[in-house]
Amino acid sequence: MRLRVHEIRLTDHDVWRSAREVIPEQRGVLVELTAGGRSGFGEASAFMTDRYNSSLDALHTALRLAAGTLRELPADDPEGAWSELAPLLADSPFALAALDVAAHDLAARLAGVPLWQRLGAAEPGPLHSSYSIGLDEPAVMVRKLLERPGWPAYKVKLAGPGDLHILEALREHTDAPFFVDGNCGWEPAATATALDAMAELGVTLLEQPFPRESWAAARALKEISPIPVYADESITGPQDLEACAEAFHGVNLKLMKAGGITPVLRMLGAARAAGLGTMLGCMPESSAGVSATAHLGPLVDHLDADSIALLAVDTGVGVLLDDEGGITLPAAPGTGFEPLFRGPAFTIRPTPDGQVGWDGAGLSAHRDGTALASVRLRPRPLPGRVPSDTVRQLDGPDGPGAEAAGPEELVALVRGAITSAVAEGADTVWLRTGHTGVRQACRAAGFRPLDDTPGRSGHGDIPGDDTLTDDGDPSSLMVWKANRSA
Repeated sequence: MRLRVHEIRLTDHDVWRSAREVIPEQRGVLVELTAGGRSGFGEASAFMTDRYNSSLDALHTALRLAAGTLRELPADDPEGAWSELAPLLADSPFALAALDVAAHDLAARLAGVPLWQRLGAAEPGPLHSSYSIGLDEPAVMVRKLLERPGWPAYKVKLAGPGDLHILEALREHTDAPFFVDGNCGWEPAATATALDAMAELGVTLLEQPFPRESWAAARALKEISPIPVYADESITGPQDLEACAEAFHGVNLKLMKAGGITPVLRMLGAARAAGLGTMLGCMPESSAGVSATAHLGPLVDHLDADSIALLAVDTGVGVLLDDEGGITLPAAPGTGFEPLFRGPAFTIRPTPDGQVGWDGAGLSAHRDGTALASVRLRPRPLPGRVPSDTVRQLDGPDGPGAEAAGPEELVALVRGAITSAVAEGADTVWLRTGHTGVRQACRAAGFRPLDDTPGRSGHGDIPGDDTLTDDGDPSSLMVWKANRSA
């Protein structure tokens, strides 16, 4: 399988708020695996980056680490691929999940069947999702509900159990059950006091009111709560199931957090055996990820796959959500997701073959769908070195909008170029530049200067950071090597 990585930027119709965070936009990567003329897609968000090692730099580093193994793996055995990749990516569950989902999607597309069928599931009946209402002023939260009437359940984000007046305001406009999500921000004593009132207001599920480490408080709450309490942040992988069975009534599993479809299928079986209720949820993600989650919907008690209904900018089309939360799976092989590479969600994407007449693979940076700077990669040896299949020259960034590209966009473009080179077997990327902004972007992406002047003592070595000056010799070289990746 061959790897391609595209950077994405998602925005919602309303700024997303919970008890834990405010998310004005969500960055991430769309992973594409190709074989046999087909592509499968997975997604990883740069979300809760400290907790999940999921910054954009960390995601690219993990995907580069996996690229060589991926080239040797067959496209018809995603479960086997996960077993090979999981030890490599033990510290990067989001990258592992993106690759696993893409591998399952690709295998199903090659087989010509929808994902649920390849997984051996029965044909899905009617599926429905709950609708999430982010934390905001009460009037805004009521407005969000009124914009989406008729859904089977509403997941309401509350900062604390003292916010029951928000539930009262929402209850005036719907008879549907409420799932309340505390996102780890509630206090045990106040929660216990509010349980009966929440039940009277039609709350039928309470999700993760306490921090992950508050196991004793969670066990105590389970003993007294008339409302089923579900784990979210407390359940990451199979290692958490035993503790969750003692402290919760159910678990909310997410493909990205667990490391993909392969482990989630195992976790669902173990959860049922332990008597736990089950929910499948989603992180801040687009149709690429949600379409995969929806194919597993028949296997769980609750499906919370509404993130695409919240999006103002999406990566493509896949699973469909109607105005009342009904889910329609695409009548297509795999997940049915199809990317819209020319859309505003894609910030770093491949340049179509032949578009700019380049002899080599190209990438371009985009802002709101408009092309800015571009780069190309060509197999060329370092000056004065023996030619090698593992070396690429980076040309650019340049292009009609290059002057308008900001530092973050240039760094992203260079970062994506490195990953593209590694995916094709390179371990070294070099360029020659005197442009201050480009040099700074390259340095941020892991490049170091290489003095190739004959007779100089440092010839052939990669000197330390102190040799890098923004006003240095324009003929100087900068080099990225795999064992020095940032």
